[in-house]
Amino acid sequence: MNTTIQPKTQNEPSEKGDWREVFLQRILIIAAVTGIFALIPAIQTTDNLITQSIYIGAYVILTGSILIRFPYKIKANIFVLLPLIIGIIELSETGIRGDGLFFFLAYVIFASILIGPRGGLISILVSELVMIMMSILLLNNYIELTNDSVILGSLADWFSATLTHLMVSLVVISGLRMLQAGFDQARARTEEVLSSLRESQTELENRVTERTKELARRTKQMSASTFVAHQTASIQDLNTLLNSTVDLISKQFGYYHVGISLINPRGDYVILQAASSDGGKRLVERGYRMRIGTEGIIGFVAAEKNPRMATNVEDDVFYVKNPELSDTRSELALPLIVRDRVIGVLDMQSTEVQAFHFDEIELFQTLTDQIAVALDNARLLTESQLVISQLETISAGDTRKNWIIETAIKSPAFHYSAVGVRPIQKSNLPDNDKTLTVPLILRGETIGKISLHRKDEFQNWTNQEETVAKEVADQAALALENIRLINHTRRNANVQKALSEVSATVRETLDVDTVLRTSAREIQRALNLEEAEVRLFPQNNRNNGNNSRDDDS
Repeated sequence: MNTTIQPKTQNEPSEKGDWREVFLQRILIIAAVTGIFALIPAIQTTDNLITQSIYIGAYVILTGSILIRFPYKIKANIFVLLPLIIGIIELSETGIRGDGLFFFLAYVIFASILIGPRGGLISILVSELVMIMMSILLLNNYIELTNDSVILGSLADWFSATLTHLMVSLVVISGLRMLQAGFDQARARTEEVLSSLRESQTELENRVTERTKELARRTKQMSASTFVAHQTASIQDLNTLLNSTVDLISKQFGYYHVGISLINPRGDYVILQAASSDGGKRLVERGYRMRIGTEGIIGFVAAEKNPRMATNVEDDVFYVKNPELSDTRSELALPLIVRDRVIGVLDMQSTEVQAFHFDEIELFQTLTDQIAVALDNARLLTESQLVISQLETISAGDTRKNWIIETAIKSPAFHYSAVGVRPIQKSNLPDNDKTLTVPLILRGETIGKISLHRKDEFQNWTNQEETVAKEVADQAALALENIRLINHTRRNANVQKALSEVSATVRETLDVDTVLRTSAREIQRALNLEEAEVRLFPQNNRNNGNNSRDDDS
């Protein structure tokens, strides 16, 4: 339901003078329209030029008061006096038995309505005095009736008519007064209801405006929160993520300082890692930190795992004033929680008092949870990359060591030509544009090379041919490594098997010489050695002892 109470216009009566003015204007129009039909017969029924002139003058005054903009009081008095004048004329023409009493009564009624109760009483007094004076003048023959056919009437008739007029006038005034009082009360109640409705409408409009502003603010915050979460989700570097997050929040929400503090490995301090304000950046450079649970709002939040909002930091017992952030008037800190573990605190500060609201905590906590997950993922990614880098370094070192051992035992090299494949000790290919050398690279280590030489009549090597040669070299390096690993695994398996057989053999005898002789023979055989020797050293002479040697091959 959409109801609007319009303000009062100039044509709508709100004050007494207003509705009376409207009422008077309507009466004047009605009187002017109907008066023309009464004026013509009135003129025709009398031969008295004065009376005719008075009738015509009254009508002219009546219509003139409509067309000319007189003040209300002048218009009202003019209109009220017209029935009085007509009544006097009627008394002078027809006496007490004519229409004079009707016009005097109309005079009293219009005076009561248009001027007020006091005007009504004055009109009664005036009409009564006029009737008394006219009775004296007519009954004593000071003046005569203009209409000879009308009976003047006796003193009793005049006295009775005057009292009747007085009684009826008082009744009419009393009724009008009561009616006006009821009307005024109804109007007052209506005004009171309208005023209450206007106040309710104003209050409702204010509430709608406030709710609209609140909704717009929340919508803007949700949009900004979504934007920040989307932007930070794609950042993988931890330092970049920290700095980008505080800058985005500060820009999107308009807070002059936003900082992220992370808990140190020992879990006793939160250390400021990134800040959007100049003062906060200076604190980051100095390694600013706060003890968990005992220092500042940030330390409190890190210990309690709950957000804390200070609408006025001067009234917050946990607030610690910092010279670098002296403009802070309100603050909101929220924990960064991952898997029920606090990893840090997101801190937002404003230069305005009551810049934060309790209904915003849920929104900011959702944003904080997303930031916490992004930070934890970036941290894990950084740690994983470090571990991978270390493993690659170790693997490259092992690869280099293994192939040094492999090539120390045997350094194979083969040469392919039209006559076939043959082993070589050293490459004898010419070093010119016709020769292409591609390294065999395994885990960043060069374990060999492939040299290709084309005939002189062919063109030089193309980029596509070099790419193909490199791919072949990469596949060859992997194949060589696989062969080396297979051989290494096979040798280890043989060694383990030989050791197991030696152990089983030596456990079958209890003779010392037999054990020593068997151990030397089985070890030499298992490891494919040229010679093997097993010797015991007595406790009293470790330099002398019986030699046990088995030269079986």
